[in-house]
Amino acid sequence: MPYIKNQEGYNLYYENINPDSDCSIILLHGFASSASFFKSQIKILKENYHIVAFDALGHGRSDHPKELNLTKNLRYDIIRDLEDLLSYLGVDKKFGIIGHSLVGGMIGQLFTMKHPDKIKFLILMNSGYIIIDNVIRNIFYNLLPYFIRMNFLDVVANSIEKILDKTIPYIITALSDSLAGINLTKDELYMRIEDQIFNMINEINEYDPSHISCPTLIIGGRLDNFAPEQMSEELHKKIPNSTLKIIDMAGHFAPAQRKDVINGLICEFIRDLE
Repeated sequence: MPYIKNQEGYNLYYENINPDSDCSIILLHGFASSASFFKSQIKILKENYHIVAFDALGHGRSDHPKELNLTKNLRYDIIRDLEDLLSYLGVDKKFGIIGHSLVGGMIGQLFTMKHPDKIKFLILMNSGYIIIDNVIRNIFYNLLPYFIRMNFLDVVANSIEKILDKTIPYIITALSDSLAGINLTKDELYMRIEDQIFNMINEINEYDPSHISCPTLIIGGRLDNFAPEQMSEELHKKIPNSTLKIIDMAGHFAPAQRKDVINGLICEFIRDLE
């Protein structure tokens, strides 16, 4: 299996399919997922396109660090690792990006804004504007009920202290095995968790995807309770050259659950661009 070492010396698994094709498509998976999530999309796209997919550090077949860094924000490392992988593979023509979920979709958005001249198109599936790029933020978001996720910024702006009071004990419980070797007092641990959540909310308030200028397809699921369709609608409002498709009877894992519908939308979108 192909691996590349990142700048920290960890082995990252990647797939480099049909490299002789003139058009490359990069696949970015979500938190706790892997490149294999896209097997239904790869099966269709590999016939005509060069496909690059990789497992982010700590995911799938890539190395899993033994020591857990509670506050390390993975998006910076994932963007750096993707840049290095594309350079290693010699991908130098404009390419498309397909990102799934809040992490894969956010990486796709951030990478597009960082390298606008390199991106031919962007496809965001079950994505949004929430930045859950480390373990604390991910656990916190997973603890939130659906009605808060639907109106995340409005709710947390007025109730974040109450929400944290209720969620921090559960975050600590979820991390109990990993916290055994961390030398922090209870107050220090609470403060670290609070800092991550408050910074997460500030980053969301400051986040502006209106700088994405490439053609963008946004696909949401009507039954997605992790990244509710309202997030897809909000992205559509903010990204100028975007098309919105909301799929009925589809949840957060729509690319696997409704693969025929999703694949049809992806192929039609790319064909129209060509």
